[in-house]
Amino acid sequence: MKSICAHCGSPYEQTSTSAQCDDCKPKDDGTLDQYRGSRYERGYDSRWKRLSLRARRLQPFCSDCGTTDDLTADHSVEAWKRHEAGKPIRLQDMDVVCRRCNADRGAARGANANDDYRAGRSGITFLD
Repeated sequence: MKSICAHCGSPYEQTSTSAQCDDCKPKDDGTLDQYRGSRYERGYDSRWKRLSLRARRLQPFCSDCGTTDDLTADHSVEAWKRHEAGKPIRLQDMDVVCRRCNADRGAARGANANDDYRAGRSGITFLD
């Protein structure tokens, strides 16, 4: 199927679900996973899984758009500070949002951290 590359705008023959031509598509050489670290190294351990499930049970809707579909637990900047200091992430350091709103918020740590966007957005106050 013919398509237009989302990156460079050139026409290309789409052979996969990628929205980019072969020249623009990132090469999967295995370095991305090494750079990012494992799920556990990035803070997504069994405790995170239980905490995320608890948050989504307590608040079954997105704080930003109100949808009840495809909910995730979003880390606050404070959550990552606690994680990097070796402290556990607490329920009050998270916000429940749908996957789309979570992606729209961007990174919660590093150079792209946007604490202002997350401040006061939660529709529920969690007590841990």
